[in-house]
Amino acid sequence: MTGRFTVQCGYAAYHANTVTVEAETLEEALEKAVEAANGSDAWRSLDHCGDTFVDAVCEGADADPWDPDAALPVPSRFTERGEPPLVTVTGPAKPAGGIEVSGGAVRLRFVEAAGTVTAEVSDPPPPPAGTPLVTVSLDDRGKPRVEVERGRARVRILDR
Repeated sequence: MTGRFTVQCGYAAYHANTVTVEAETLEEALEKAVEAANGSDAWRSLDHCGDTFVDAVCEGADADPWDPDAALPVPSRFTERGEPPLVTVTGPAKPAGGIEVSGGAVRLRFVEAAGTVTAEVSDPPPPPAGTPLVTVSLDDRGKPRVEVERGRARVRILDR
């Protein structure tokens, strides 16, 4: 069945301001450069735009895609960041302990004889306000357990 959706799209337009600063360290130089650039009127357009991406989406015509009760999750491949890298962990051994990601996002695929589970792990944790958070974990029997917070989500777990 065909439906109507309201989708907010965007693209990044890049501007630059090249400054020269004196500093003792790289960190100090970057802090001074940001301050100097923000205090200057020398910004110029680079005439370069990024790819079009989706900011928000909901079902219905002329609806508010930012309404937390109506907003649908935007698949990673349509976001400004795009799909995160995929890391495949092949069984039968389960990871000992937790999985931690610093400064970005990865998709994890756990492949075992019982089936395949794919989940996204990131720092800071997704998702932005108004979109659901889906957590996939394995129960004591090794079966996938799915938890959805802040809304609804479509989850597909493939079993071999």
